[in-house]
Amino acid sequence: MKRALLVALVVAGCTKTTSKARSLGYDDAIAFYAAQPPFLSPMPYSDVPEGLPDLTAATCGKCHVEIYEEWRISTHARAWTDDAQFMEELAKSEKQGVAWMCVNCHTPMVNQLDRLVADLEGGAVEKPIYVPNPRYSKALQDDAITCGTCHVRDGQILGPYGDTIAPHPVKKDERLKTVEVCTQCHQAKAEWRHIALACVFDTGEEYAASGYGEEGKTCQSCHMPEVTRPIATNGKPRVTRRHWFGGSLIPKHPRFTKEMAALREHYPPGLEAFWVNAPKEVRPDMPLSITYRYGNANAGHMLPSGDPERFIRIELSAESDDGPLAKDSFQIGSVYQWSPEVKKISDNRLRPREARERKLSLTAPKSGHIYLTLTASRFRINEENLAYHDLEGRYVAGQRFLTTTATITVR
Repeated sequence: MKRALLVALVVAGCTKTTSKARSLGYDDAIAFYAAQPPFLSPMPYSDVPEGLPDLTAATCGKCHVEIYEEWRISTHARAWTDDAQFMEELAKSEKQGVAWMCVNCHTPMVNQLDRLVADLEGGAVEKPIYVPNPRYSKALQDDAITCGTCHVRDGQILGPYGDTIAPHPVKKDERLKTVEVCTQCHQAKAEWRHIALACVFDTGEEYAASGYGEEGKTCQSCHMPEVTRPIATNGKPRVTRRHWFGGSLIPKHPRFTKEMAALREHYPPGLEAFWVNAPKEVRPDMPLSITYRYGNANAGHMLPSGDPERFIRIELSAESDDGPLAKDSFQIGSVYQWSPEVKKISDNRLRPREARERKLSLTAPKSGHIYLTLTASRFRINEENLAYHDLEGRYVAGQRFLTTTATITVR
């Protein structure tokens, strides 16, 4: 069984309307979610704060213009219908009965869910008992991971200051500065062996083991760079943060490529790679062993992290004026078996600040030059699964993000 995005599923089933389902309601669903781990529970419902017509990002953007424009091109904003791979996975998950487990991170607020889980038949995660959500907003669902995900609770707008003069209630919330606001979704690790189902998103624990926390660095330090500017129109400049939530910067659709490329100056890649001992000159027919080093220089978690399908491909080549001399390529990532049981087969990802070396061996030509090229590309999905899900033209599998060269003269 081929595998993509979130989980491996091998048991089919569908949810039936039972007499128990007919006796359950909204309050039962809220109680059910309260007993679940964070990644299986949506953010609490909130009334629209006084002074606002609704909770949509567009409404927030009327005053918070720059923040809205950043969010609008972010992966968070495109985590729902703009994410063709997730839509394919969600359709498969719906057939298996576990779609309710996936939507909590892609449309995280109770307000965004058209139906809620009030119980599990026989306690089986693949047999949810749904009830209609009377507080569902289709417009808010379309926003995916939206402003309200982090900034709205109990009819109030939460912020890092809490003292702004605004047309709505405001409240200071120190939690916005912590990693916990991110690990609600970016730490989702669990396994259900009876249906060969697993979530293996472990970025939160990877960060906790990295040592960056002891240095005062959080997820926001890298993914939400600081900037001094007015938070809202006509406000006074303050230290706040960008809302691009940049990571791999792989666009969710080819049409998003240009605007995502503009973020590269703000988000250096986690990986650094370079030639270590490439000489400027060598003798003809001289055997060479040229070292290159690659490492996780900038990411406070494993590299790559998140979706277990992610990987980095490094390719190296040496060419003379007459043609190829040597080449090498390899991938950095984890490999899982998903059926008949979930099992990690291998994992050569890079720990934070870990560096490794590798050698490219060749023989110098009789004259001319040796041209060394090292490239690195990051991938969200491999080519096989891109074709399997018929995502060509609707999704971007990966992109090159690093190229480094060196030239050696032969004489």
